[in-house]
Amino acid sequence: MIKAIYSIDGEKVATEFEPAKIAALCRQKLKLIWIDIHLENHELTQEETTLLSDVFKFHEMSIEDCLFPQYFPKTEEFEDYIFCAIHGIQLKPNYFQDFDDSIYELNLFVGKGFLISVHIEDLFFLETLFEKARSRPLIEFKSVEKILYSIFNKVTTSYEFTLEKIDDKMEDLEDEILENPETENMEQILDLKKSIFALRKIAESQQTAYVYFIRSANIIDREYLVYFRDIYTQCIRINQSIVMRSQMVVSLLEVYMSNVTVRLTEVMKFLTIIATILMPVLIISGYFGMNVDFPEYKIFGHSYSWLFAVILMAVAMIIMVIYFKKKKWF
Repeated sequence: MIKAIYSIDGEKVATEFEPAKIAALCRQKLKLIWIDIHLENHELTQEETTLLSDVFKFHEMSIEDCLFPQYFPKTEEFEDYIFCAIHGIQLKPNYFQDFDDSIYELNLFVGKGFLISVHIEDLFFLETLFEKARSRPLIEFKSVEKILYSIFNKVTTSYEFTLEKIDDKMEDLEDEILENPETENMEQILDLKKSIFALRKIAESQQTAYVYFIRSANIIDREYLVYFRDIYTQCIRINQSIVMRSQMVVSLLEVYMSNVTVRLTEVMKFLTIIATILMPVLIISGYFGMNVDFPEYKIFGHSYSWLFAVILMAVAMIIMVIYFKKKKWF
């Protein structure tokens, strides 16, 4: 699916959804045009291929990179355009369990007066930017650099939003672990650790894609370099935050193991105290359970010997409890 928004005089904008008409527009001298191509079934249609290869004359390697995502960022400068492949996160249901499915690749062709975005997934933020450009062209659609900055800002913001989700999950897990650690908490921590690792793997390499735009270039005007330096700084800050989260999730795992160990120790301590208190009962019952005549029978008689044994058991248990209390073992 293809759509375009364009401006001839810089004030009024129009949209177009027919590939043939978009190709005809691109042959005219437009002030600015943004074309968005959503690949269906990971393939370009004949009209879309013609637009990229014949009308804009993009290099075949750049077009091939759009069809086969590498999940590794890159920025390549050609004679009259820049090809840029960046990655963001669009969280889906059960994203911590299947975090890799939330990672998307966005390919951009940037040139004087044109911007072409190519992607496989449905990217809702592009729809938002598209509508903003149509409703407020003097602000949102005044230059290629402005559109490119808005796209970069949305992509990097997706990392910050993901980090907020990770923070919320870690806080919930910490509360659950301190209150009552369960086996499923371990699974959730491992899913969280896997997600942070995947996030770190793609975020660290994003700087290589943005570094081109922080220096003067033929296609990017110098007055906009400060905007892209802001994106680059934001990317560095995100990477530092991800490193912190990776350390925090390891600490969370240690808290879980420590709390489980403490609970196990408490259980073992309780069972040991119970066994120790009942030990005199077992000894006395074993003693009187032997089939022999004991001196106690002559003193209390057979009728009251069992009462003596019960009283002896109770006294022994009370002494044990008093001793444990004095030692503050419970």
